[in-house]
Amino acid sequence: MNKKNSFYFIGCLLLAIFAEVTLFTEKIGISLSFFVVAYYVFYFYMTKKETHTHRIVGIYIFICIWTLTLSFVFVANPSFYAVNLLVIFLLIGVHTILITSPSFLSWSNVEFLWYMQKKFSSLFKFSRYLSILVQKRIKEYENERNYAIAKRILLGIVIVLPILFVLIFLLSSSDQYFSILIEKMITHLISFNIDKISIFLRILLVFVFLVLWIKTISKKSVIILKDKKEINRSWEQATLLTILISINGLYLFYTIFEFQYFFNDVLMNGFTYATYAKRGFFELIIVTIINISITLLVNRFSKSRTILIKTSLSLLIIFSFIILLSAHLRLSLYEQAYGYTYLRLFSHSFIFLLSVFFAFTMIKIWIEKIQLMRIFLLLALLYYCGLNVIDVDRFIVSKNLERFEETNLIDLQYIESLSLSTVPVLMNYYERNREMNSIKHVLLAKKELLEKRDVKWQSYNMMEDRARKLLASMNLDDETAENENGKKYRLEESKNEKK
Repeated sequence: MNKKNSFYFIGCLLLAIFAEVTLFTEKIGISLSFFVVAYYVFYFYMTKKETHTHRIVGIYIFICIWTLTLSFVFVANPSFYAVNLLVIFLLIGVHTILITSPSFLSWSNVEFLWYMQKKFSSLFKFSRYLSILVQKRIKEYENERNYAIAKRILLGIVIVLPILFVLIFLLSSSDQYFSILIEKMITHLISFNIDKISIFLRILLVFVFLVLWIKTISKKSVIILKDKKEINRSWEQATLLTILISINGLYLFYTIFEFQYFFNDVLMNGFTYATYAKRGFFELIIVTIINISITLLVNRFSKSRTILIKTSLSLLIIFSFIILLSAHLRLSLYEQAYGYTYLRLFSHSFIFLLSVFFAFTMIKIWIEKIQLMRIFLLLALLYYCGLNVIDVDRFIVSKNLERFEETNLIDLQYIESLSLSTVPVLMNYYERNREMNSIKHVLLAKKELLEKRDVKWQSYNMMEDRARKLLASMNLDDETAENENGKKYRLEESKNEKK
């Protein structure tokens, strides 16, 4: 084994051990940042002779990776943790493949997906290379005779193990004391070795994966681009205009119908605003997705994109904006009736994302050179990172407390289920309203939760640390809340149905 390969295997082994310490021993916090730094230092060192391509989009993805990684340090939001881990390692994989891919390969086209598929298939091919290499090294240190004897011994162990299990089972059934002795021996062995075995297996698996992964990335892959076929623009203008005018006519009728509810405070008999909002939100979102699909298909396959076609498509986009506005207003009415939650807040953000998509689609109708797929991918990634940067839990609590002041209704059970980033908001509210016994109980529950946690350095989170210091600075246990009549009732959990 030459010096380069020795350094390569030792580096992968050390990185695997570091992954065990940072990712598997304790709850993930700041430790994820250390592992990502270690991985990229090793990766860039091993590929220092490679020409890194797609630098602009590579830097963009790299910033997104670090945005999500640092969310484990600066944002206490367990609801995102599992998905964030998956997205982070997926982005790391895409990023490392992207910046070593050929410069002529467009990352927003389907060819890049084929390139990634080829890389992942190479990952499995290299597993065979690794097994052959291990066998070759074993043969170098052992002569043929010893190697053959070792193989025979291993075969004997494989054959005798099932026989031993059957015999032990039969003998244990025949003698109770022997059965107790065997159970004690097995229990002792398992309790003594299970943790060490699991650690060893995790390190081994990560080590093997890193060896195969970085070898796959550094290997050059030959890509032959096929000639792009011309788009078959066979959709006739008369047919498309008939379709678009019919759809736009329906949306015009629907828009007139909607305006009387949301802009004139008129509502059908038997409907409350909350009921009306619930009945149509998700259906309207589906309608807008259908609209954007129709727009993209017509814009791509129409035989002649005349002013009439472009104008009809633009009207479809405008009606889609109105439908999104209607969905936003419905959701706002629903929040006024039942409060703010993750799902409702994310629905608002998704409406905003769709609006941005429609804005770029409108530009695409008139300026054909714009690459919508590239813009959509970048915006979707930015959208997800933005959800992690925003302190969602804190916003939800703030809005629900504002709603409580107006309606005397709040779902404290849901508030208590949110993360520790809500502690500063709840503390500020409790300091202004010391008689509020229910808020005190929520804070005590969170304080008790923190006291039970044995936080290691791997799990450090700045927001959690701040919550711990705030709760420790206020002696909630000795405070007695004055249960004023009206005040106490106002903070009781709402008996309304949770939506």
